[in-house]
Amino acid sequence: RSKATVSVLYWSNTSSGYTFLYHKMSSPSMNKIRKSHRKTATDLETKVAQVIYDSEQNSKNVKAALTGFVINSVKVIEVSSTKTAAVVFFPLRFIRKLHKVQKTLVADLEKKLQRQFMFVAQRKIQTTGATTHCPIQRSRTMKAVQEAVLDDICYPNDICGKRIRQLTDGSKHLKVYLDARDKNKLDNRVDTFTAAYNKLTGRNISFGFMSNPALQQVVA
Repeated sequence: RSKATVSVLYWSNTSSGYTFLYHKMSSPSMNKIRKSHRKTATDLETKVAQVIYDSEQNSKNVKAALTGFVINSVKVIEVSSTKTAAVVFFPLRFIRKLHKVQKTLVADLEKKLQRQFMFVAQRKIQTTGATTHCPIQRSRTMKAVQEAVLDDICYPNDICGKRIRQLTDGSKHLKVYLDARDKNKLDNRVDTFTAAYNKLTGRNISFGFMSNPALQQVVA
């Protein structure tokens, strides 16, 4: 005798008019979230996974890159009192595949979930103990990880230059210059980049634009 299965169907509408329809326990989109058995996915993580799954099933252009792709978590960043953004963390091994379709995927997420999204690969900072003197991989040092996080936040935009200003109180302020050709489309995202990098690394940062990196001609 075959066993009957019962699943609960959840229906929720967003302000953008996009309807999320998923099975809480057995939806295929839940396979896009990598969680331990002790943790449950948040509502936002479930919605992000649903959008990624729909993009994989409905678009032939991104299907190959998103096959097997999973996310670890989604973190909400408060940019201002009226604006929030979301950072999607994913395993580092998928970074090359994701970069092929990231622009399309981010546009799809922002259209359906009505907030700005960034993808950041999950990395680990390795430290040495007081009694051990084992060498550390360069990619796992704090400096390398923070630079990689900055590249992920700004992708696919090019970073033309960086300047570090040493303040009188001993602190450092990082100034990052993006390509001036992208200034019009990035004006509403610069504050999001600043808030995300500060939240993830604890470092002060500001962004500007450079028109000629060879001559260091700064626009703003």
